[in-house]
Amino acid sequence: MSNIFYIGWGTGTYTAQATDLALSNPYGSVISGTSGVTTTNTTGDTFICTGTLTTSGAVTISEVGLFGSQLSPAVGSLSNQVNPTDTTLTISGYSKFSTSFPFNVQVSSEVMTVFSGNGSNVFYVTRAANGSSKSTSIIPALTPVVAPSGNMFMKSTFSGMTLQPGDSMLFNIQIQFV
Repeated sequence: MSNIFYIGWGTGTYTAQATDLALSNPYGSVISGTSGVTTTNTTGDTFICTGTLTTSGAVTISEVGLFGSQLSPAVGSLSNQVNPTDTTLTISGYSKFSTSFPFNVQVSSEVMTVFSGNGSNVFYVTRAANGSSKSTSIIPALTPVVAPSGNMFMKSTFSGMTLQPGDSMLFNIQIQFV
């Protein structure tokens, strides 16, 4: 069995949650991974996907995701902080996002459903979507706002690894089904 999956990486500082829809701060483009299944002696099989990503600049990588689409996600950032009771997001990069509502966005570790916008820089949102928890603290300005471009199969966060321009990182993602 061989399917095409895509590997993306990012510089997010938030711990992966089961409710996440996207990397919290994607970096660069996703790449095709080589995937397959290995039969094991224990319960279930192991899914394996391998890919090498190369950086174009100095960056500290701290998250990796496995996706069903090679399309890049829409990414903007908060223009203003978001308080726990807010239901609007003022963002830069508004034009990168869909104009077909509703759609979900990942803002730090919270998923929000965008149900409308003002056509220039404001999204009207429902907080704590997709089973995520509503942030009880202020989400600072400049926090990335990410709309997924396809289904994310898995996400993992780890201590940051600092890479220099031209450095590569080989990811061997193994998931055992039990």
